[in-house]
Amino acid sequence: MVALNIFPILINYMSTGTINKKPVTVVGAPESFRTYVEETVDARVFTYDYKTYQEYGKIMSDKESYRKLLKKGMLVCYFYSGDPKIGFDEEISNYYKEVSAENTDAFSRATVYVAYDGNSLTSEARAEQFKEGVLKDYQASLIDKLGGDYSIVGSSLFQTDGFNPVTDFVGYRVTANTAASRVVPGVLMIMMYYCVYSLVSDMFASERDRGFMAKLIMTPVSRRKIYAGKILAINVIVTCSTVITMLLMFFSSWINRSNDAMSLLPFGMLLTPSELLIILGSIPVTVLLMTAVCISAVFQLRRMQDITVNLQLPLIYFLADFFIQMFRGTRPITIEYFVPLHNTMELIAETFKAQNKAWHVIVIYLLNLVLALVVLSRTFRKEENK
Repeated sequence: MVALNIFPILINYMSTGTINKKPVTVVGAPESFRTYVEETVDARVFTYDYKTYQEYGKIMSDKESYRKLLKKGMLVCYFYSGDPKIGFDEEISNYYKEVSAENTDAFSRATVYVAYDGNSLTSEARAEQFKEGVLKDYQASLIDKLGGDYSIVGSSLFQTDGFNPVTDFVGYRVTANTAASRVVPGVLMIMMYYCVYSLVSDMFASERDRGFMAKLIMTPVSRRKIYAGKILAINVIVTCSTVITMLLMFFSSWINRSNDAMSLLPFGMLLTPSELLIILGSIPVTVLLMTAVCISAVFQLRRMQDITVNLQLPLIYFLADFFIQMFRGTRPITIEYFVPLHNTMELIAETFKAQNKAWHVIVIYLLNLVLALVVLSRTFRKEENK
């Protein structure tokens, strides 16, 4: 959890030389922009430092100092009306008045400039995020705020609530859950397997190597019950650990207000009760299948070195799957829901994006559960026949 939250800060530091994320410097901000920022969820993921044209002119007067500020991560949004005597909002309003009067030669000199350090990938990504997430929608809103008769077209404008918690939560959830669908499934899968692999190595391979397993088998308790007890213990421990990790991710998301281009867990991650149940239900089934695979490897091999190497190999698979999921831009194809363990990662990702279907859940649960039981049954049968 610490790594997920510190990662954006480290990236910011390496690229800008500063730990704190710089606010967007807004020069000559019109009232329409200030109002838009206060009322719009997506705009509030940035912080703003408002400057007058005179204040910005003093900063620009020293070119070398200005370049250094850009290299340190400063992002500038400059509003230009085309005429110092006319405000930005007034210029836009006059333009729409001319259009309403059917003036085919009407044009507006109002322009919004964005300045950033073009040599920094982080600055460029942040500038692109600001343009797409804030300026694009702001420009689209100007027709309603300043369009006058041109925006009405025979009807009256309507007002929305200044504060609507439901709308705010939904707006945050779309961004946060999309990002979470790329990160959370892989983190959970890697953690689950690492815990299972460690516990199986200790409770089966190490105990057999030390001779403790042979002493347990000599007790009045049947061998199957001993194995079942160990498997149950592994499932309870790993399931609880995974659920706690997921809850920590939720808390981590809700305290992360940066939401910059490098945020791995943006603010506002949220699941409905049904979506939460789907993920919670997939965890013990997945843990059981992982346990079955690890136990099968332990019973087929005898030397601890061979067991350790073979149990660590799947970690490479999960790491590769994790990075593929992070950079993937398409939905999974149907066959992927029938690939054991990988299908759990896809199910969790689809659930975060609210795109999963009932048959996905049923197929993945049954396939992983049946496969786990088959592997365990065959492994124990071979072990008893030795």
